[in-house]
Formats: sequence, structure tokens, C-alpha cells
Amino acid sequence: MTNIQISNFCELFGFNKDGFPKSRLPIKIGSTIFPTEHVFHPDSRIEGFCIPNHIDDLAIVYFDNEKNLVLHMFVPEGTCKKIFINCQPEKKLYRYGELKYLEDAYEKGVFLIRSALEYIKKEYDEARRDNELIHSKTSSSQTVTIIQANNKPITPTSNVIFNTILPVGCYILCFSYDYDLDLYEKFTNSDSCLIINDTVAFTERLHTAFSEQVPGYSGIDARVSYSNHMSCHGPLFSKPRDFIYQREYRFAWIPTHPKQKINLLHIINEDIETLREVIPDPLKINLGSLEDISNIVIKK
Repeated sequence: MTNIQISNFCELFGFNKDGFPKSRLPIKIGSTIFPTEHVFHPDSRIEGFCIPNHIDDLAIVYFDNEKNLVLHMFVPEGTCKKIFINCQPEKKLYRYGELKYLEDAYEKGVFLIRSALEYIKKEYDEARRDNELIHSKTSSSQTVTIIQANNKPITPTSNVIFNTILPVGCYILCFSYDYDLDLYEKFTNSDSCLIINDTVAFTERLHTAFSEQVPGYSGIDARVSYSNHMSCHGPLFSKPRDFIYQREYRFAWIPTHPKQKINLLHIINEDIETLREVIPDPLKINLGSLEDISNIVIKK
């Protein structure tokens, strides 16, 4: 029996600097197997598929008898209960920033890890400022029925926005999975890039150091998803399409037993003056030297 799974677009495809999808792993479309890193151009059609047109859709996938992952079809809404998750490690990770801070990371393994709430602040540049705790999904009015208290249905007259919110304090550390000179400009004051060459070793060291130095949190890391559909990893790994150019790989830590919940309306409305009272200070995490698994390049 075929094991049908539902997949978020970003589990199957990454993006290049032009925002074109590229395969994250070998994938069979129709009768053709496309290798990892194959770029799909906006006007290309593959046996009836036009891949770039489906970024806001979910994909139905399955493994055939030869163990190839097959892209069967795209669907606006998923019908399968089992979710496909791509857990393969990244080849390299890239962190853009100021040389003085990246040298601390390279030589001593020191990272300043900020609360997700921190990035709502308006003083951050456009690339860093985002409401990290919320994912908004827009649905057509024709697909939504609202039931009143008296059980009478209402059909909306315009699109409906569904918000999924993580109302607890958590921490994030962000990288990119591509090297792109344009990202130096997007992230203000970035003059250098820390390149992680052994992502498996780095991931293990980072999660180990965080759990030892800040107990009571569960860690997770994955690529960020850029579409109308939320990542299978939740709001922390879901961003609007406008941020595709970042090609972000994110590390996140969520409290195992939250002691405080944040007011949902304050998060939705980005009421930063009220939220400032609950934004914790950044954490300084020390992994030890990364000289054996990384290097620094300085923007030319």
C-alpha cells in the first residue's frame, strides 16, 4: 500500500537568490528524477507541473518501489494525516554580522541568543524585524463557514485570516543555508560571515551548550517555511513570502514548562511598549572554539 504523506512546499524545495525554488533532495516528478539543488524556473513545466506556482500549496508525496520520493500533486488544503518532514542536515550554514561578534563565535563559540519577542522591536532593520510568535494564514471566503452561537452558519464576505500564536517566551538563533553577497546589505552593519562547515557537529554542540547553561528548554532546528501554510514545526519556523530571500535556517528553544503566558492581543497588535516588560535579556551561550568546524570570510 502506498504511504501517502502531505508536505509543505519548503520541505521539498529551497530557494536561490532570485527566489526560484530548488530541490532540497532528489525528487521524482512525472517520470523524471531531479537531483538535489536543481533550480526550477518560473516558466518551466514538468509533465503538467509548474512548480513555482505552488508555493502556497501543500504537496502529496510518497516513496515508489525504487525508494524515490515522488511528487504526486499539489493541493490547496491537505487531506493526509501523515506529514512528510525533511530531516537531512544542511551542507553549510552562514551567519552574517559584524566581524567583532563573529570572531567571538569563531574563537570562543560565544553566541548572543535573543528572545523571539525581541524582533518585534521597531529599531531593528526590515530583515530582522518580524513577529516571530505568530503565523497568519489567509483563506478565501468561499472556503470558510462561521458557525454562530445559535448554530446558524455565516458565509464571510471577504478573505478570512487565521492566526496561530505561540504565547510563551522562547529564544532563537538564525542562520542562512546559502551564501549570498546581497545578504550583507539586507542585514545592516554586516561586514563578515561565519561559515559553519560541519553542521552536524555544530548543531550538537549548540544544543548541548544551551541545555547545560539554560536548563528547562527543549531545542529544535530546521529551515524556515515561507508560504501561506504553516511549517510542521509551528509558528517559529513560518514566515511570510516577503522573507524568502533570507533562506533561513533557525535554532529555537521553547520552555518545557512555561511559567508565564503572553497576552495574545499584545502579540497580534505588536504592542511593543507593553511587551517590553516581558522581553527577557539576551542569553550569552558559550560552545567553546569553533575553529575546527568553521571559518570567517570578510565582505570584499
